[in-house]
Amino acid sequence: MKRFVMFLLLSVLSLTFVFAAGQKEEAKTEEVVRIKWWNHMPPDGAQGRAFRVYIEEFEREYPNIKVEVESIPHRDYIKKLPTAIAAGEAPDLFGMTYRLLYEYHVNGAMSPVDEVAFREFGVSTIEEWKEQWAPGTLDAYMVDGNYYGLPWQFNIYSYLINTQHFREAGLDPEKDAPKFWDDVYRVGKKLVKKDASGRITRQALSFPFVHSAAWYMLELEPIIRELDGAILNEDQTECLINSETGIKAMEEIKRRFDEGISDKDIAATLDYYNTGFPTGKISMIVGGQWGPPRYYINFPDVERGTFKAIPYPTYPGKDPAISTTSWAWVVYSQSPHKAEAWRFANYITSFPSRNLLLTGDTIPRAGWSETEGAKTIPQSEFWEEMLQYAKPLANFKKYSEVSEPLKRAMQEILLTGKDIKTTLDRVKKEIDIALQE
Repeated sequence: MKRFVMFLLLSVLSLTFVFAAGQKEEAKTEEVVRIKWWNHMPPDGAQGRAFRVYIEEFEREYPNIKVEVESIPHRDYIKKLPTAIAAGEAPDLFGMTYRLLYEYHVNGAMSPVDEVAFREFGVSTIEEWKEQWAPGTLDAYMVDGNYYGLPWQFNIYSYLINTQHFREAGLDPEKDAPKFWDDVYRVGKKLVKKDASGRITRQALSFPFVHSAAWYMLELEPIIRELDGAILNEDQTECLINSETGIKAMEEIKRRFDEGISDKDIAATLDYYNTGFPTGKISMIVGGQWGPPRYYINFPDVERGTFKAIPYPTYPGKDPAISTTSWAWVVYSQSPHKAEAWRFANYITSFPSRNLLLTGDTIPRAGWSETEGAKTIPQSEFWEEMLQYAKPLANFKKYSEVSEPLKRAMQEILLTGKDIKTTLDRVKKEIDIALQE
């Protein structure tokens, strides 16, 4: 009898332990993981709306993962992210441009694409993972043999013109589109609108004063390249901006204000590419292949065909200098949820066709250019042709140390009329010091 009672007691205890273990496992299964995601895209724009859709779908598929998204205006984003990293409070997943890759690599903020990421991508080697992306699009995110980013916005830049403005001015958008810099000002004087007092009400050309340093480089670097120059020497140990080439390039940019086709006061407060150009406040801008598709989505009243891409203006006998840029999703090196962050990053980069249809942005996954979405890019053959003249924009190892002083110098020259040579001599010294540190 005692043996039976003891057996019964042990059985009850065993069942209790099994039940408790099951409860613990069930609790573990149902545990919710929250990942923080930062991006710099307007929440009410095409990208912001698409991001919300992706989050809803992802959370339905993976109910134990919740995504807390924060969309931060670009000018604040580029300040807030490094501050958060320095404080050890960065989000699990964030957007980053290749131009900051070296800086973030040095401070150890990025998690490399490794075995944890491979599992989420359904591969076992780096070569298998690379096959999921268009050739060459990952290269800008590699340092010391490791890859750190998933490109989600690959951009090719040239010039965009408003064809309606051209026709209103008696110009043919095909025949009269400017080929050379002299043409820009000749045509611009017909496109610019002024009131009775001579004040500009519509700029033929403008300048992206309110935007990041990258937009300043999009104006400056192509002209320097067309003049067979460079901002830095080959090994990036010296700044060449005060060279004859740099001075001439700066004079070319300033010419838009000197010749009366741009207004620095308007440009100083104008959202250049998000609203200024697509709403008809400017007739010509530097723009990317993402521009027209996004503009037609964000401004549905704009007539199709209003925006036309043309080669970057150049000098007789010179090829246009085309810039490319890109942004990628990066997993924070200190994230406690790396697997979940990689899973979400894989998910939101898995719809290149759909993303083009929703936002106009190019996710360069393998085969993206053959999708239905790619057919929505106006003049897709033009953009592909421009790639033969293209280089990654401002691919400086010390991007901030070079671009930010140049941005300040350009503001001084264009907004306050500072002497070009004196200003460039000074900024060269500042950048040279930073390059040697």
